Amino acid sequence: MKENYELKDEASVERIKKLFIVNILGLSHLIVRDTNRWLNKLGYALQIEQIRILMTINYLKNPPSQQDIANILQKNKAGIQRSIQTLQRDGYLRSTTDGQDKRKNVVVLTPAGKLFVEKATEALEGMNTEIEKYFEEDEIAVLRRIRSKIEAIAQNAEK
Repeated sequence: MKENYELKDEASVERIKKLFIVNILGLSHLIVRDTNRWLNKLGYALQIEQIRILMTINYLKNPPSQQDIANILQKNKAGIQRSIQTLQRDGYLRSTTDGQDKRKNVVVLTPAGKLFVEKATEALEGMNTEIEKYFEEDEIAVLRRIRSKIEAIAQNAEK
């Protein structure tokens, strides 16, 4: 349900709408929200952020620590810890001692977690195919170039 909020200054709102970062953040929120709704309709109980954690673990050669996952996904460790606890409780993950450094715990997928990643990847590929129907090839290419530029800007800002 869309609420009707009264604005005090339309010009200020229009000024904010022109900000690139505000548009990117708004788009990101819409994509996450709609992806979660779509996944829920397909019967997936997990949110896209939890699925990203499972996918990250699945595609790494060596089992990561919670801090590794936080670094890769550029999320805070506390949020990653909460998600990992939920994923462990639901049987998708388990923590174990690192084979090379016994002081370190790493996170590994259970067989159920591996199966889930495969099925979720297929579902996301299907969603991607549906979304791409609304775009021309050149529009998709532009989006990918913009993403690359934003990543480069972010990496340079970290230096």
